[in-house]
Amino acid sequence: MKKVIVALSGGVDSAYTAYTLRQQGYEVRGLCLELFEGSTAAADALLVGEKLGIQVDIVKSHELFQQQVVDYFCGTYGKGQTPNPCVACNPGVKFAALMKAAAEQGADKVATGHYVRCLYDEASAQYQLWRAKDPKKDQSYFLYRLNQAILSKAIFPLGEYTKDEVRALAAQAGIPVAQKRDSQEICFIPDGDYQSFLRRQAEQTSQAGPAGQAGLPNCRQLSEAGLTPGDFVDQAGKVLGRHQGLACYTIGQRKNLGIALGRPVFVLELDPVKNQVVLGAEEDLYAQEVFTADNTFIDGGLPAEPLEVKVKLRSGALLAPAVYYPAAHGRARLVFSEAQRAVTPGQSAVYYAGDQVLGGGVILSGKQE
Repeated sequence: MKKVIVALSGGVDSAYTAYTLRQQGYEVRGLCLELFEGSTAAADALLVGEKLGIQVDIVKSHELFQQQVVDYFCGTYGKGQTPNPCVACNPGVKFAALMKAAAEQGADKVATGHYVRCLYDEASAQYQLWRAKDPKKDQSYFLYRLNQAILSKAIFPLGEYTKDEVRALAAQAGIPVAQKRDSQEICFIPDGDYQSFLRRQAEQTSQAGPAGQAGLPNCRQLSEAGLTPGDFVDQAGKVLGRHQGLACYTIGQRKNLGIALGRPVFVLELDPVKNQVVLGAEEDLYAQEVFTADNTFIDGGLPAEPLEVKVKLRSGALLAPAVYYPAAHGRARLVFSEAQRAVTPGQSAVYYAGDQVLGGGVILSGKQE
């Protein structure tokens, strides 16, 4: 009997993952990460463990989550970019904890309730990450940073199911969270009011002073830039009005700008150097070239030659054909067949070949930096 450590979040997906692996004959042990104060994950995870008859370990990871995810989240907004916390959390927090637990407990595998598939390719002797059967729930975009060491141990039982199928099967199995609603917001900001969250983080950091919590420079940067009012300007630099802080806006935004110019205007750029929000017409939102940094590929290498790929520029975007042109220091230039709307620095560009995830990188901008 092989042993598997299953990440239990308290939701139906992770609960059914544990259930189906137990049905397949695995020795299942649950691991629930308590990531922040006020999290209810542990209570639901223990309820699931009791129902399934498996042990559930609760691990408090507040400090690591603060450093790896919350400080990154705040600091990215402070740089005039839009963060992607799930991309940061999965390899640096969740899978790191799973792999650590597996090593300590002698487990053969780790598993999560992500909708994604992991396949082994004998020709290349490589593990591959593939999109899920259910395109509406596919979460491969958020997992492109997983490496061969993790994928060699990972099981994703839900990759072949739709969400409706999982809910129905969980209900049949009597799993108590079968009908629990999916979280629609960032897990550590359940009310969705991220601007208030950012202000609280900045205030707490300010009160802590120079000897405050780990990651202080990111939060200090936020308080100095992300929430500092500045000018709305047009593309020629003409001042149009005042903004509330770069963290209050994102590329492509039209509503809730708090400015009336007698014509529709959109956020084209966030300039942290000048603390300016650049506004313009919708046609100016499109870019045919996108530059990325921190590129990583699942096979462990980086392309040395141009590569034809399909690219997702945000989690809900359609795949768009492009050519990946490698550059120095893990950077790349993407040239798209058709111009892309509202390219957002800080988000991830994820590269696919068909349904296979090749890798991804962090979007810099629609221009060279």
